[in-house]
Amino acid sequence: MSERIATKNGENIAKEEGHNTLGQEMKEWGDARMLFKRVIFITLILFLFIGNAEAAGRFYPYGEVKWMVEKAGKLSADVTITDNGLLYTPVGNKIICYDWNRGTKLWERKMDVGGKITEQLIVKNQTIYVTGSDGIQQMRPNGSVTWLYRLLPKPKGTKSSGVVSVGPQGLVFLGLAEGLYALEPLKNYRWRFSDEKNIVAALANDNGVYVCMGDQEGSFSLQAIDREGEKLWQKSLGEIKDIKMQFGTRGELYAVTNPASLERNASAKIWCYDLENGEELWSYSIKTENLTDITLSNNGLLFFCGKGELYCLNSQNGKLQWGQPLLNVSSGVAVDATKERIYAGSGDGRIFCVSFAGRLLWDKEIDRITGQTLAKGGGKMIDTGKDEKDTITRAPRILPDGSIFIYTDKGTMYRFVDVFKG
Repeated sequence: MSERIATKNGENIAKEEGHNTLGQEMKEWGDARMLFKRVIFITLILFLFIGNAEAAGRFYPYGEVKWMVEKAGKLSADVTITDNGLLYTPVGNKIICYDWNRGTKLWERKMDVGGKITEQLIVKNQTIYVTGSDGIQQMRPNGSVTWLYRLLPKPKGTKSSGVVSVGPQGLVFLGLAEGLYALEPLKNYRWRFSDEKNIVAALANDNGVYVCMGDQEGSFSLQAIDREGEKLWQKSLGEIKDIKMQFGTRGELYAVTNPASLERNASAKIWCYDLENGEELWSYSIKTENLTDITLSNNGLLFFCGKGELYCLNSQNGKLQWGQPLLNVSSGVAVDATKERIYAGSGDGRIFCVSFAGRLLWDKEIDRITGQTLAKGGGKMIDTGKDEKDTITRAPRILPDGSIFIYTDKGTMYRFVDVFKG
């Protein structure tokens, strides 16, 4: 009896010892897994810390970076920013939507009406309008398409998208190579205007639409067309290569034109017209061919860049207030009316901040990266001694919360806050 008990006890002891051995191995395995998880966690923390520290240092000590997105794609038109927190970026034939507050990507969609997007998206009452080379599409904020309007046969002569603007009674004006089309918000065709010229720009308000038209000889004109498709007035612009238009606050229309060439005493010009009758109120000329679009302030000042300088005009009479040279400046400007500061970008990845009085407050090169290549023997990277500097040709933007948005030519986006107290 006692031997059997001992045997049983021995068996029990062996089983218990085996159980303890297995338990010890599982515990060690669990410890190893826990250690591995900790290593991964610490690595991720370090990666995020280093990445965030690098991003934060891009504007130090003048700006505090809220977020940075790299490899967002090369813009084919200006971004569109809405008050409800959305940022639409046209990249080739795609629209990419972001949350501008956090920098997170929400959706991406290819355009359905041909070509690539070369005109800024229009957002009206949270309805999106985007044009292609053969028509226009209406979209919802989530990227779904409401309707398409195609022209058949397809217009010839360009792969660029048409121009679009929203005007009186919600009419959508679509400008293509063969004329101007007026569509109702639900896609119904209203009328077409054409004088056998290409539509290169369009801007609409409650009274009608203002278009720039050009012929094959390179001669352009500015025309006002009412809501029924009848021409109101026309002004010659001469031979130009591009035009940018915007409305003022006192019933005026501003147009910036760059000449096709600087020959024959041609110059870039800023024009100010009376909207009602097309009377030229004033104009300002600069001997260059690369004036940016203008930005208006709420105190009657008008800002733009060109010929390596930031200019400030009186918007009522076109008189020069001051000019501030900025090395390699290459973009239009953003105006912060609250802080009375102006922001512009340069061809070497620099951001300038200038006061309303024309004083340079600070400048910062935000993306300086030393180029590298493989050594001849292989196996390691060596410095080339050349800085791969980014370029900023799109104007910075002031976001609804007062922060500043930058989109570089290589496809890096920044949102930062100006913290400079000087």
